Amino acid sequence: MSFDIAVAMPFIGNTLCGALRENCEPDWDAYVGHRFVSELAAGTLPKPEFLAWMIQDYLYLVHYTRAYALLVYKSTTLDAMSSAAAIVHGLLNGEMSLHRQMLAAEGINAAQIVRTSETLETLAYGRYILDRAQAGDELDLVVTLSACLAGYGEIGLRLAADPATKLHANPYRDWIETYSGPAYIGLVKQGLARMEDLSQTHGGRARFPLLLAHFRQAVRLEAAFWNAGRTALATEF
Repeated sequence: MSFDIAVAMPFIGNTLCGALRENCEPDWDAYVGHRFVSELAAGTLPKPEFLAWMIQDYLYLVHYTRAYALLVYKSTTLDAMSSAAAIVHGLLNGEMSLHRQMLAAEGINAAQIVRTSETLETLAYGRYILDRAQAGDELDLVVTLSACLAGYGEIGLRLAADPATKLHANPYRDWIETYSGPAYIGLVKQGLARMEDLSQTHGGRARFPLLLAHFRQAVRLEAAFWNAGRTALATEF
């Protein structure tokens, strides 16, 4: 099925995010069209792989939250600080809490999660965003984090719009509906609007080649991260 980004996510339009996505299209397509995503849509992803991936995603979110905490520090206005702080609160008490609840329902408790070793995919991606959080300014960091934010929104909308996606009796239906739902898409819209504002005030167009390099690297790491569950299962003793 052909997916029209202009129709599904019109708020990207003529923005920095739209230009970044367009200029790394092969890497972006490998990310949003990954085997893991296709198997989620079909409901055929092996449950042990999904659970192992969820654990790695939780460990990654620890680093992602730390990066957003640094964004509070780097923000230059109180409104921006408040926005970043709200995201930190949401990650700690919302998304990470949801991961713990989902894993607990499968008999995996919080102590088991934090004792789990990070895969190479988790190590690489987590340390990359922390490096950008420390080395760059607000715009550098928001661009790097937007690969995850915008990508999951696009994936959710792609799967929801595709008639081939199985929803009935799909064990991953909640995942699909979370990332295609209005609450998450609203966060994407808000986050990308902030990135566009920062692009205007921090010379985004003039810095485009370097921002593209950071964005492309994050996209590649996102694509590799889909394999974190398989890697975790393969390295269990």
